[in-house]
Amino acid sequence: MYESNGYVISQEIFSPATLSLLCQSLRHVLGKSGSDDEDRLSLEELILKREAQDHSLVYQAGQSIGSSAGTYQLIGSSVILDEVSAVTGFEKADLHLMPMYLIIQLPSDERFDYAWHQDGSYYAWCQDFLTLWFPVNRSTKRDTGTISMIPGSHKSGPRKTETSYRHGYFQQIEAQLQLSEESQQEVLEVGLGDCCIMHGNTVHRSVANRSSSPRVAGVLRIANLAGQSSYERERFYCTHKS
Repeated sequence: MYESNGYVISQEIFSPATLSLLCQSLRHVLGKSGSDDEDRLSLEELILKREAQDHSLVYQAGQSIGSSAGTYQLIGSSVILDEVSAVTGFEKADLHLMPMYLIIQLPSDERFDYAWHQDGSYYAWCQDFLTLWFPVNRSTKRDTGTISMIPGSHKSGPRKTETSYRHGYFQQIEAQLQLSEESQQEVLEVGLGDCCIMHGNTVHRSVANRSSSPRVAGVLRIANLAGQSSYERERFYCTHKS
C-alpha cells in the first residue's frame, strides 16, 4: 500500500494514555496564559478561548509539544518506528526525527488550511523523507477536519510549485496537479490511535473542519539520512511559517 499509494494507515499504533498525555501537555501550555478558573474548560474550549485572545498563543502551544515528555513517551512506547522501517525499507539507525508539533484546525475557519502540497517541498534538502500524521483529541472524519490524499502521486517525484504567504507569514508551497488528479483524491478517516505514514512526495491538502470544535492532529517528519552527505541540525526545524 505504501509503495503503490504513497501512504498507509497503521491502526491502533498509539495508546489512549499517551495521546491523553499529549492533550494534557498542550492544555498546560495553553493554561499558562490564563487563570485558575479555566480548569473547568475542556481542551477544545480552552483552545477557542486562546484563539479569541491571540492566534499565536495556540500556534506556540502546538509547537511546544516537540520538547514535551509526552512526545518522547508516545514514540518510545509504540512500535511506530518499526512500522516505518517495515513499510519504507529504511534502516532505523538512519532515521532522524524532526521536532514533532500539533496542528490545531479551528472549526469553520480555513485561514490556516493547506492547499495541495508535498511535504518534501518544505525540506528539499532531504532525498528520502516521510511524515507521520495522526489524530490526537478525536478520530478524524471528512466533516470534522482531516487531510485528503492523491494516491500514487508520489511516483512522479517533486512537483513544480508556487510559493505564497497567507496573512504574510503562513508559507504555502502549492504543488501543480496533473490532469484529472484532483478527482482521484481520497479523504482520510483516521481512528484515534491510528497513524498515517506518508511519503514525502505524496500530494495532499487540508480538508476543512466543519464541526463545532477544534481538531488536534500530530505531525512528525522523519528524514532518512542514508543518502545524505552531511548532517545540519538547523535544517530539521519547522519551515511552514516565516
